[in-house]
Amino acid sequence: MPRATMGTPQDPVARRKQRLRRAKKNLQWQLERERENAEVAKPKEHAKTAT
Repeated sequence: MPRATMGTPQDPVARRKQRLRRAKKNLQWQLERERENAEVAKPKEHAKTAT
């Protein structure tokens, strides 16, 4: 009998929980990336020079 690999759970409830958990993490990652990209896209201020 072949052994199941450590991929997705065979239990439907566990599979659904894992799918939701991954979707949540993916959404958090996308929001963080958007925030970082917005930070990078801001216009740069000139360096202040002491006179």
